[in-house]
Amino acid sequence: MEGDRNVTVVYRAATVLMLLSAFSTFAWGGELTGLWEEYNDDTGKPEALIRIENAHDDIFEGRIEKLLPDTAENAATICKVCPGDLRNRPLLGLRILSGMKRKSALVFDDGEIVDPDDGKTYRCQIKLSEDGNTLKVTGYIGVSWIGQSEIWRRIK
Repeated sequence: MEGDRNVTVVYRAATVLMLLSAFSTFAWGGELTGLWEEYNDDTGKPEALIRIENAHDDIFEGRIEKLLPDTAENAATICKVCPGDLRNRPLLGLRILSGMKRKSALVFDDGEIVDPDDGKTYRCQIKLSEDGNTLKVTGYIGVSWIGQSEIWRRIK
């Protein structure tokens, strides 16, 4: 009888640990890393592929991996208006997203995004969709609710 009780307690404890582990994976499972397609605000057409990676210590950054359409002319484009050490660098490989930290399961904040079209740097907030396939990327000055947002889609 005592042995059955011990087995039941161990079984229940293992079940609780598995459930907690699954919940924690779900709660923090919003994966920001990967390849994302960014769209032109005016035309709605794909403009670039952005690779987001964990740079260090769960701080994320994103670089332009490909310009669309994929032409030699686009590949040779440099950022003449970007700030600081990003100025006059090729757009391919350019770090446009930096310092992003996880704030909740689906929200990343405290970073910056550079707009290579005008060279301006904005504070940035990223919201990952629950299915993990889209990002709402908001660049802002001051408070995020008055910033400009774009939707990026995950490339699988």
